[in-house]
Amino acid sequence: MLEITLFLLISLLYIVLVVVVTLWAKRRNLLKNKELKPEEYLWKLKQISKKSEHELFRIAAEEKGWSDHWVEKHFRRYLEDQSLPNYVKEFIEDGKDYISAYRSNRFNLFDKKLLAFYSIFALLTIGGSFIFCLYIFPRIFPYGDLNIRSISKLARPHIFRAISLADIRDYEKACSELKRACELGECEYYDLKKKDGICQ
Repeated sequence: MLEITLFLLISLLYIVLVVVVTLWAKRRNLLKNKELKPEEYLWKLKQISKKSEHELFRIAAEEKGWSDHWVEKHFRRYLEDQSLPNYVKEFIEDGKDYISAYRSNRFNLFDKKLLAFYSIFALLTIGGSFIFCLYIFPRIFPYGDLNIRSISKLARPHIFRAISLADIRDYEKACSELKRACELGECEYYDLKKKDGICQ
């Protein structure tokens, strides 16, 4: 039962890891191939330059030779219907390569280094759990004083049941289970308990 649960858990974590990597790859390709609108470029430029949209309008107007009067008028229209004037569009077009190439330093779940870290962390967690469940845990909490690998699979349930019954001091039923295990070829424990005078 433990092996099945462990296998299902590892499978689930592996599927989650594959889905995250696939989503990251798709998102990366979509972002690379997606053509942004001028409004989106303006928003990105705002994030990069840490300037307000109004300041960017002023800079674009100054560079393209438009007066402050027109900037105020166009900016009011931009606030109403999000339409950009031609000089802002030209300004954005001139800096499009710079805006596209810029990479933000802020936290991004799909960042390569971060994704690699989480992938390695997940694999170590899965591997560590696997090693702990199969090798460390059985050594810390063994099933009584028994060497489980040396017991036949048919006799194991009877021996484990005998241990459980002995823990609650029901020795008669425990001896009965050990006797059944002996009938299946595992007499060592039954003989030992008979010698100790617990079983008859």
